[in-house]
Amino acid sequence: MNIKSKLQVFFDSKQDNAQYIEKYEENIRFFNDLLQNGRKEDVEYVIPIKMYKYADPLNLTGNFQKSLTILYEIDNDLERIKGQSKWYKQYFEGVTFLKGVCLGRLKKYKDSNVEFKKLLLKNPGNDNYIDWYKSNKKNEIERILNRIAVVAVTYYLLVIFADFMGKEIENIILREIGLVIALLSFVTSYIWRKIIDKKEMKLE
Repeated sequence: MNIKSKLQVFFDSKQDNAQYIEKYEENIRFFNDLLQNGRKEDVEYVIPIKMYKYADPLNLTGNFQKSLTILYEIDNDLERIKGQSKWYKQYFEGVTFLKGVCLGRLKKYKDSNVEFKKLLLKNPGNDNYIDWYKSNKKNEIERILNRIAVVAVTYYLLVIFADFMGKEIENIILREIGLVIALLSFVTSYIWRKIIDKKEMKLE
């Protein structure tokens, strides 16, 4: 049994994510050599292993940035078989999905939705893609409103501290505006999330 066959048997077997990562990195030069020679059969051999048994396990173990780097490499690898392989579409969809997931985990919500938009344009009824797209939208707005709320609460606490120090702010608007803005931020965030959940999917 040659090295390709041995590795295929290993990656086809049930292993922990850490074991997949370790085995790929032990043989990374071998895999890279196969990709560099550019033969369709070799590229088709490496890509699913690199994507599903290396990049995805990195993602699943919290190594989002490293996984993303590998996924961008796979983007380039795919160019070698574009228009030649019957697997190209499936691999492209897989790498696009994983890029979207990693970007979302890294809280790069807009960038993540660029990837999910690509998928939804071709698969508009895919519930998983829709859920990710909507979740990114909600997180993007929530992050902005949470920052506003933090600033507002900080201001309100400073007002209370000023009272404690004997420097009471008498203007009722200046006293309460921080609390009002904070509450509005939380309410707006809640309402916005509900609107996105119920809203019909429309790609911008």
